[in-house]
Amino acid sequence: MNNVMNKKVLILTLLTIVLALPAMAQGRKNVRFNEIMVQQDSLGGYGNGWVELYNSSYGTNAVEKMFITTLSKDAVQAYFDLDKNKGKKGNEVLQNLSEAQPDKCYEIPRGDERNTKIGPRTHFVFEADGDAKAGTFHLPFTLTNGKDNYIALYDVNGDLVDEVTIPASLKPGETYAIKVSKGAETLPSVLGDGKTEWEVRDGKTLETAITKGNYNTRAENENIELFHEKDPHGYWIALIAMAVVFLALIMLYLCFKLFGYFSKRSAGEQDTQAAAAAAPVAAAAPQGDANGEAMAAICMALYQHLNAHDNESGVLTLTPRDHTSWGDKSGLLRKLPR
Repeated sequence: MNNVMNKKVLILTLLTIVLALPAMAQGRKNVRFNEIMVQQDSLGGYGNGWVELYNSSYGTNAVEKMFITTLSKDAVQAYFDLDKNKGKKGNEVLQNLSEAQPDKCYEIPRGDERNTKIGPRTHFVFEADGDAKAGTFHLPFTLTNGKDNYIALYDVNGDLVDEVTIPASLKPGETYAIKVSKGAETLPSVLGDGKTEWEVRDGKTLETAITKGNYNTRAENENIELFHEKDPHGYWIALIAMAVVFLALIMLYLCFKLFGYFSKRSAGEQDTQAAAAAAPVAAAAPQGDANGEAMAAICMALYQHLNAHDNESGVLTLTPRDHTSWGDKSGLLRKLPR
C-alpha cells in the first residue's frame, strides 16, 4: 500500500513540475525593452546612455543568467552553428560567447537575487556605461550616437526574447520608447507580431516625458475604455463573474468527490490485504483433539470466574450500640494542663 501511495505522490509531483516549467519560461518571455537612451545631454557635456526593460507579466521574474548583447541575430546564430558549439546547451553557448566577446555580450550575473528578481509590471534600468564591474545593472558596452544601435535580449536557454534597433536619427537627450497612445499597443507585445509601436521622446511635454525606471503616464486606461465600449451595461462582466464562481464550486465538488472515491478505494485495499494476511493464521489453527482440549480449558476458566464467590442475600444489618467513642463527650472538651 505504501508503494502505491508513493507512486501517486511521485506522479503528482512530476505533473506539477511539468505544468510549472512552461509558466516559468513564459514569464521570462514577458521581459521586454521599453525605453532606451543612446546618449545623455547634460550641462556638463554628454553622458552614457541607458536601457530600460519592463516585466509585463503579473508575476515576479528572475532575470539572472539572461543575456544582453549588441551582436546581430545572424552573428549569434553563426556562433551557435560553430562545430565546437554543436550539441551544447543554449546557456553554455551564450556563456562562451560572453567570455569570448565580453564587450558585446553581457550575462546578468547570478547571486544578486534581491535586485535581479523583478516584480510584476515593473521597470528596471541597465546603465550602458561600459563598466560591468560597477555592479549588476551596468553593461560592458556603450551605445554610439549617430548610428543605428541594435540590442537584443536572450533567455537562459538561448531563445531570443526581444530585440530593437535604435535609429541613428536619435539625438542626445532623447529616448526611443514604446508608444503610449489611445488605440495603440501600450505594452510590449509578443516578439515579432509587429503590434508594438515605438516613438522618439524629447521630454518637453507630458506626452513625451522621459520616464527612466518609472511608469509611463497615461491619460486613461485603454482596457477599461474598451470594456466599457463593448459592455456598457455590465451584463457580460456579471455573467463572467458568476460563471467563474460556479465553475470554481464545480471544481471543488469534483476534487472532493475524487478524494472520497480514492480514500474508499484505498481503505478497501487495506481491508483486503488484512483479510489475506489473517487467512493463513486461521488455516494454521489446531484441529481435532487439541481443539477440544482448548475448548474445555476455556469453559473451566469461565466457570471458575463466574462462581468465584458465594451467593449473597444483598441485605445489610445494622446493630446499634449504646456507647461508642464517637459519642464520648470527654473527647470534645479541652484538656487544661496541670
